[in-house]
Amino acid sequence: MKPERTVLPLVYVLVMFVLAGVNLRAQVTISSPENGTTVSSPVPLNAALSVAQPSSMTVYDNGSPVFQQQSVSSIGTLLALNAGTHLITVKATKANGQVSSASTAIAVTPAEPSVPVDLGTVIASDMSGKNEGLPQGVPLSYAWAAGPATVMGNNPGGWKAMTAWGVVYVASQGNRAINTRVNIRNVQAYVLRKSTGKWLLLQSTSTPDGGAYPADFSVNAGMAGDPRTEPDGTISVTAGKGYNYHFYPSVRGAIDPDDIGGIVTLFQARLIVGNPALADDRSIAAYLAGSGGDYYPALTGQWPGSLSYNPGIAIGKEKYVKTFWRVFCMTTMTTAQLQRNPPPVNLIGVEP
Repeated sequence: MKPERTVLPLVYVLVMFVLAGVNLRAQVTISSPENGTTVSSPVPLNAALSVAQPSSMTVYDNGSPVFQQQSVSSIGTLLALNAGTHLITVKATKANGQVSSASTAIAVTPAEPSVPVDLGTVIASDMSGKNEGLPQGVPLSYAWAAGPATVMGNNPGGWKAMTAWGVVYVASQGNRAINTRVNIRNVQAYVLRKSTGKWLLLQSTSTPDGGAYPADFSVNAGMAGDPRTEPDGTISVTAGKGYNYHFYPSVRGAIDPDDIGGIVTLFQARLIVGNPALADDRSIAAYLAGSGGDYYPALTGQWPGSLSYNPGIAIGKEKYVKTFWRVFCMTTMTTAQLQRNPPPVNLIGVEP
């Protein structure tokens, strides 16, 4: 006997088709912070899409955007949040306009006082005085060869993106250490909104992109260099032989060019032993590091015109890297402005 063929009702087929489409839609999952938890600032945020589909991912704090990355399927950052309750929402928008989102409600405890207490003075001090040493290979005609310099400041000229960056140099007297590396973490960019008087954490990473560039930046292209991922997830680098190591977050930050009241970029660095099986020669190392920032016309693409470089926001003081964590800063604000309203930076255990 010929078996009967089951014919599915048309409505059932349509329902199954719709459900299949729903299942294929990328969903946002927030792995941290967990919903209903009490945490301290800065708050680690990690979110991902269930399907690896490049999207724009935006983070909202109580309805206000505080962080964004383009063409990604996951994000990880630190959120500088004030004490109180916060509804953190992560929204992913695909190129076709499809939107997915997820939220987590948390409570943030009052932050412990940072060390040093006068954070404004610490940040601003990297924009005054002379460099602690001369970076090897940088012509003395360059404004920042001897000390910090401000270029465009708070005036991006209509450009709508920026990035923090850092640079590691061998000092002019040379570096005799062959088993010492520079460990880098917490590369961050903060923007103060004129309209609200509040700080926005624009970028935050301990795994920046970068490369070995000619010391005088005569060519705006870098070689790979030798970045190394350390056990704690941070990176370490070296410099020398006519090259620095120039690093920056992989994704630029979006800005409103008409709403900039101030900018702070910073990172932390220290000396570590390259190979524990060899002699520790950190005591004779001579590495300098400094923080800076650049504007860009947009979140992606190059800058227009014939320049072989993009005009900078400002460049902070070059300081020696030590065996303990030091902070390296750049700002467009005065000491008094930063003392009245410092960014929510935690420098516990970090020296100026």
